Amino acid sequence: MKPLKIIAALLGAATLSAAAILYKRIRTMLSIRHIGEMLYKVEYRADYKLDKLLAKGVKDVAQLTSFVSKELFFGYPIDVNEQISGCTSFAAKSPEGEPLAGRNFDYPKTGILLVHTKPKKGYESYSMVCLEHLGISVESDTGPAKDASGEASAASRKGSPETLLGKAMILAAPYACVDGFNEKGLHVAVLELSTTPTAQDTGKPPIVTTVAVRMLLDKCATTEEAVTMLGQYDMFSSAGSPYHFFITDISGNSVVVEWPDPVQEMVVLKQSYVTNFQLAEGKDKGKGGGDARFAIVAEALGGADGTLSEEEVMQTLEAAGVKWTGTWGTNWSIVYNLSNFSMKICCHMDYDTVYEVEAV
Repeated sequence: MKPLKIIAALLGAATLSAAAILYKRIRTMLSIRHIGEMLYKVEYRADYKLDKLLAKGVKDVAQLTSFVSKELFFGYPIDVNEQISGCTSFAAKSPEGEPLAGRNFDYPKTGILLVHTKPKKGYESYSMVCLEHLGISVESDTGPAKDASGEASAASRKGSPETLLGKAMILAAPYACVDGFNEKGLHVAVLELSTTPTAQDTGKPPIVTTVAVRMLLDKCATTEEAVTMLGQYDMFSSAGSPYHFFITDISGNSVVVEWPDPVQEMVVLKQSYVTNFQLAEGKDKGKGGGDARFAIVAEALGGADGTLSEEEVMQTLEAAGVKWTGTWGTNWSIVYNLSNFSMKICCHMDYDTVYEVEAV
């Protein structure tokens, strides 16, 4: 993919009817800022056509990229590398009673993007994207990003957020988010399982994992609303792997949502922490990974009756983190304050460096 061709396609579409659309997309591209190390932030100002996508329905990444290509890149073909990986998520409350959520995202080393969206018909939100999923590479002091085999990743051979191609690819970022929260205090995270990929077929509109994350952040204010909305769709695993959702809100209502075999009906479990094994009853209960991480979080929450300061939430994330092995590790640890709409982010197990972000 040639960056100048993408820009040329964007500019070529700048008719009177498309000028405003193009302006917002270019404004989004120009808003990308390097916060520190391999962490970037974007102010997403363009319309990512969520309602149109939901009306159309999407069952897999190919259909998603086709939609994004047509609606955001004026038909220019794009390629993404969407995968979901091991993680830890949990809810707590601060000593002052503020609801908090902690999240680790474990993956081969990659750049990180914080996406700020304020849709006209939806809630303001912040969400996290693994830049590798968008085919965007970020160099670190340890060299280019590597895949699980130890080889340079496909993204490391493409672009970076500093290039025209990298900036253009970030237009697809709203549909690559794996965790985040919105102005109403709803937090959503998705975590991989080791069971059968979800592929419901009940006649409801189809939706895939990361599109569901976007939908819930944009449209739901509470955990109850999020669960109700998920139940209105047939769920499909967007990365070829099964998954479950962790959802919590400003009231402290925390659930894990799964689609266990063999019937793959949606199951909602009252649960305030989760890693990467199935919790629901069924033939695959307990199947997956993250038992040790699960125990670490359970001990931290149980010993404090669920009350942890933001610093203690980050310490628990550090304890449950995956130290860098050369090919794998915790890419980000993030503490969401659902009450005051702020975040604390640590990248690649560097807990001496904390990036604090507040709503603008």
